[in-house]
Amino acid sequence: MSASTDPFPKTELDAKAFQYKLEELTNTVAYKVQREGESKGLKPGFVTMDIYFQIRLANQIYNLFFYLNSDQRRREDCDWKVAYSVAILPLVRTMIDCLFNVTTILQDPPFFGQWFRQSGYRYFLEGLEQDEARYAGQPRWDTYIAKYRGMALFEIRRDGFDEAGVRAAQKWLTLSRYVEDTKHNFPPKHQAFLKKLTLGFWKEYSGISHATFNGLLPIALFLAPKDLPHEQRPNVDSASDGMISLHIARVSAILLCILTEAQASCGFDGARINQRLHEIWNVLVVIPEVKELYDERYAELMMQKGIYAD
Repeated sequence: MSASTDPFPKTELDAKAFQYKLEELTNTVAYKVQREGESKGLKPGFVTMDIYFQIRLANQIYNLFFYLNSDQRRREDCDWKVAYSVAILPLVRTMIDCLFNVTTILQDPPFFGQWFRQSGYRYFLEGLEQDEARYAGQPRWDTYIAKYRGMALFEIRRDGFDEAGVRAAQKWLTLSRYVEDTKHNFPPKHQAFLKKLTLGFWKEYSGISHATFNGLLPIALFLAPKDLPHEQRPNVDSASDGMISLHIARVSAILLCILTEAQASCGFDGARINQRLHEIWNVLVVIPEVKELYDERYAELMMQKGIYAD
């Protein structure tokens, strides 16, 4: 397998202009969701927590990208390898799934929120049953299965469900199935927006996550740079700067999309959330694929929901 030694264009983006601002804004919106979400329409109460932890998962992936790729770490940590920076790229696909889950639930929190959680419980119970069918009679497994089945049934009742309803629940759709679905009358505009995240540049992350040939091709040289001829190895260093800056910009954009969706749905007051969203969008839209996301959905969404720059 071979790949160009410069597959990633250098992006002119100064992380100092947005890194900590986006981190602080994420904390603000996450805590607003946690504390005020139910009063803003995120009902039943468990919807608030499901949105909150989607934000937190995306937030920690964002933090990991900056932690692993900081200038100080790359210069001073003798154990740092550019291969680590590409090994975490499948997590961008996870962030895209967080955006899918958040935008879908926020369309109708009582309906989609219940579907999301009941489906999760169904998967969990079915997983325990598969374990039981294979390992029943082994004391360690019997204890494990009994413990977690009891915990699951307790949580199911606490959320206002019953076991029969959970077992009959339809399974939550994956992103790829959602965008192609024609049976449930999902909003076509929402499906079209999410389909963008399964095409073009964004499709790369699915390929990397599944280790397909087309997924590995653009990153192959970073995974084993010592396989290159000696005279070509310095090219990896120059190419790695562009690769890292590009993916950090995309990671930041996905997190910003999630925060914008939460604010558009809930309209939280205070903390200059609206203005801070605009400030960060204005920095990130210099990246063409980020601008495409902004033009496709967020410029209109923020205008419709009264999210103004001042």
